Amino acid sequence: MHLVKLARTCLVLTGILVTCDASAQRNADNQVKEVQLGSSAFTLSDPTPSWVDPAPLPDVTNPQPVVVRLADTQYLVNQTPVVYIRRASLINDAASLTAAGRISISFAPEYERVQLHAIHIHRGQDRLDRTGTSTIRFLQREQALEQGLYSGRVTASILIDDLRAGDTLDVSYSIHGQNPVFAGKYTASTGWDQAFPTLLRRVILNHPAERQIAWRMIGDRPARPVVPIDTVRDGMRRIEFEQRALPETIGEQQTLPDFFTFRFLQFSEFASWADVANWANTLFPAISIGSELHEAAQRIRKLDSDQARVSAALEFVQTNIRYFSVSMGESSHRPAPPDEVQRRRYGDCKDKSYLLIALLRELGIQSRPVLLQQGRKSGLERTLPSAQFFDHAIVQVTVEGSSFYLDPTRLGQYGRLDRMGQAHEGAQVLIVAPETSELSTIASANIAELVRQDTAERATLSSFSEPGQLQIRIVWNGVKAEQMRLSHERISHDQFLRWMGSSLERRYPGATLAGEPAVSDDRLNNTFSITAAYKVPQLAVDRSGNWVVYFSPENLKDILLTPATATRTTPLRIPGYPFEGTYTFEMTFPEAVSVVSDPHAETIKNKYFTNTVSSYFRGNMAKVSVDLAALRSHVDAEDTGKYAEDLRAANKSIGGFFAVGKSSIKSTEEAGTAELPQRLRKLRQELIDKTTETIKNGKLASSDVADAHCIRSNALSDLQRFDEAAQDANEAVRLVPNSPSTLGCRAFNYFNAGQFDKSIADYSKAVSLGTQESEIFRMRGLARLYSGRLENAQSDLARASELADKEAKTYLDLWLVAIGGRLGAKVPDSIITRAAAESNGEWPRPALAMLTGSMSPEELLKRMDEKKGDDRQMALAEGYFYLGQHYLVAGDKKTAASYFQKTRDLDIFLYIEHVAAGYELQRLKDDGTAASAPPTANRTVAQ
Repeated sequence: MHLVKLARTCLVLTGILVTCDASAQRNADNQVKEVQLGSSAFTLSDPTPSWVDPAPLPDVTNPQPVVVRLADTQYLVNQTPVVYIRRASLINDAASLTAAGRISISFAPEYERVQLHAIHIHRGQDRLDRTGTSTIRFLQREQALEQGLYSGRVTASILIDDLRAGDTLDVSYSIHGQNPVFAGKYTASTGWDQAFPTLLRRVILNHPAERQIAWRMIGDRPARPVVPIDTVRDGMRRIEFEQRALPETIGEQQTLPDFFTFRFLQFSEFASWADVANWANTLFPAISIGSELHEAAQRIRKLDSDQARVSAALEFVQTNIRYFSVSMGESSHRPAPPDEVQRRRYGDCKDKSYLLIALLRELGIQSRPVLLQQGRKSGLERTLPSAQFFDHAIVQVTVEGSSFYLDPTRLGQYGRLDRMGQAHEGAQVLIVAPETSELSTIASANIAELVRQDTAERATLSSFSEPGQLQIRIVWNGVKAEQMRLSHERISHDQFLRWMGSSLERRYPGATLAGEPAVSDDRLNNTFSITAAYKVPQLAVDRSGNWVVYFSPENLKDILLTPATATRTTPLRIPGYPFEGTYTFEMTFPEAVSVVSDPHAETIKNKYFTNTVSSYFRGNMAKVSVDLAALRSHVDAEDTGKYAEDLRAANKSIGGFFAVGKSSIKSTEEAGTAELPQRLRKLRQELIDKTTETIKNGKLASSDVADAHCIRSNALSDLQRFDEAAQDANEAVRLVPNSPSTLGCRAFNYFNAGQFDKSIADYSKAVSLGTQESEIFRMRGLARLYSGRLENAQSDLARASELADKEAKTYLDLWLVAIGGRLGAKVPDSIITRAAAESNGEWPRPALAMLTGSMSPEELLKRMDEKKGDDRQMALAEGYFYLGQHYLVAGDKKTAASYFQKTRDLDIFLYIEHVAAGYELQRLKDDGTAASAPPTANRTVAQ
């Protein structure tokens, strides 16, 4: 699988670095330590609070490995909020005892305390008390310490003794307190769906009736609504949610993080997003800065533009303040003063953002804090307005009327603001400002440029018995450029060389570096590139008598994921989104190789990705180009099957190798460009002989026999053996009379023989059968052109262009421009623009540039002359013809005729330009109008 096989990295120094994350410095430890708590922080055997409404345990009627008999959550909102939790689970499976017998309760001792009411085991008719006998350890499990985060949260780890299969473990506890940073605003959420079958799920909210606390059940999977019972008594409002017999909820792999697979119940006292923004605004008050920061601002102020000042201020915060967070209590959301952060030289996202804002305010540049949730780009619009989801802070800055979102926790960012990597592209954010009323979304106008990654490989092989040479150039932009910049800075030169030297070992065993890799770091435009040359011992390998050279688009791998199954109920994540990139592999084979293959392109396009593979193989020059764009963040569940099918087709179209058969290698006698036409005739005759043998074997089905006759007919027609070709074509039509393929086969022979009316008739019948083949319309257009029906020809060729792939479209544009010139019609602006933009592209784009005025005839001749061997001969055969069209439209018939004659002299008879040049010369000789007689070499085909 060429798009999905291997994890996509920064290219990059994987195996040398632990991570290629461009965020601030990270510690590698994941520490867990046991701590001691005050006597009141965690207490045992406290009675269940009187306000709690106890629920009896439902009976189990259909035992499964694990059954949640009761999942009960009750809230009391008062001066010190309390949440009561009771969970009773039946464990029938011995394999589940290990996980079930360890309970974790996480809390923040700074503002929360825990009462463990009871741990009971129900065994048959007995109820065994394990509250006092269970082992309890208090651990500070800093899950994010390696990311420089210290929250101070403690986990009570409780190990239950003597738990057996068939027991029901019944645990209840209360947590008192709420983070004071929310200034008394109540927020809470609790999961509703469970990972195991649940007999009774209940949630109760008790709060003073005068407080406006909203609730919402949030979940993206279809489910039966849960309708609460809402009552008010003695000034307290009670909202009770209950559901029985919940089936287990199973998550699917590769699900989009923005999709809420498990329903959860949310409570919030924030009335709107404006309310949340106003609360957050109090956390970032305007503040004066001290002398040290003032001196830094003065140095930055001397720069010549606000863009440069913002970039310098960002660099100052990113590089001078290392990332480390002590997020205990209110400091979980409230930043430290900028001067304190500068003094201690460390801070977390909010600290660094606050410092950057203070610097920019000193410089007179508008900036505001921005809150977001890491790991989730969307979905907040489906939740209640609340501060609970935000776990990251960045900065929005406005410069010259444009807004930019900057993350001070990142590293490696320099230069232009619009070229800095945007790690939070597409994320919903809350801009902390008095005027904010809704969520915003980070949307960079130039995101396609920022996510682009291009790899170009060029290989050369002078002899199949000798090593080959390979040059690779990889260019990163945006976030990836910043990651590569940091990765390159953090490793030694020797490590870098070792990695570069071994990077191709899997594809080309024994490949070694040839010289020093060149590293280019454009910090102003935020691009990073590496160019390296390799010596490859076995660039081409012998596979069943064919010489095969493999290639692999590493930069496109793992952008799109192949789903494990075509049937899903949740959206499939597209991990590489957003992404655009190109991979090219150009191969120069030994000069003895001669392949004739027109440029070809295949595009797989849907609403999730576009993948175009363009390829050609002419003479000894082969090239493939793969363009991939990820268009959406996820695949809708109902489209998974079609998406997987398209992805398989895209991978198949890439191929992954060039193969050269024995018939494509010239013998010593055939060497030399002058022998190309004779060699092509020999190959055509070999095709005729092989097809004849196949037909005589009599083992083919009728439709396959018809195809064989068409193959032989086309080969005979190329050799101007029109009567024999007609016999095969007529037989193919007889076997399959209403097939666009067989009709097109016969029409092709008529065209080559100059019998345009008969050719048009067969092509028209194929069109009436509903064909959408570009080639049918192209050839009918050319038959109409040389029968003098220019307007009809133009219409057919325009339709052919609509149906054609990217490469064929260029050839069709050449014909459309030529016919338009004869009709005196203006060349469409779209063709002129495309021709100018692609004038330096692959052949035949330079010819189109010449025909539309973007390139002179002399420059085109120079470009063709730069080619070598058979590739040059083939390009000249086409290029001379289009130069003839150019001079014909200009009214210079003599020069036009000279170029048409050059095309004929080259004798690349397989090309339509060779045949058409004969018709053009006959027309000029007869001095007629657009109508043409067949060349003298052609004659009427017998019926």
